[in-house]
Amino acid sequence: MFFDLKCDKLLMKWGMEMLNLFVLEYASNAKIPTVVKTATEHDLIATRDWQTVWTTPYAKQLPNKVALHRKDNDELLGLMSYELDEDGLAVEILYLENARHSNANLLHSEGGSKKYVGIAKALFAYAIQISLDAGFDGVLIFKAKTSELLSYYMEKFGARQVASYDPYRLVIWEDAAEDILSTFTMEVRDNGSERA
Repeated sequence: MFFDLKCDKLLMKWGMEMLNLFVLEYASNAKIPTVVKTATEHDLIATRDWQTVWTTPYAKQLPNKVALHRKDNDELLGLMSYELDEDGLAVEILYLENARHSNANLLHSEGGSKKYVGIAKALFAYAIQISLDAGFDGVLIFKAKTSELLSYYMEKFGARQVASYDPYRLVIWEDAAEDILSTFTMEVRDNGSERA
């Protein structure tokens, strides 16, 4: 028996694991359920005060743009663009950005603190699921924007550098992908009940 998981467009079979994406509210450490949707024009327009304005010609041409939203109030938390790399057998994350209220680069310069934590990790988990669905074993490739993010992705996500010619180019191999997904999976049993 199959059911359609419309929120994140995954077709799952009963008795398998499914993504249960969330972020943490910084102030309370509360889990906030999230959902990934195809990015809308409204989502892109909402980035006018972000680090990157997603309505520029460059950003508009990026493929497969998705948006992470809170499930309860639809607040926009982040955006990501990705593509399937058939030659590299991976999903390549082309661009990922947290909303202004949770963007460490912007908040550092303003002296503020994040509203939410874990936006990038939730979007990475979604990209890993896309990679699995494409038969790429969860493998991701991407570039860190800064040396701080390079260290962060290597330490927290288990990313590894791909080549010395570009030390910012990283890969998430199968073992690291599994670790990231384990944060966000729940088992759906045959009777429809869930187990985290």
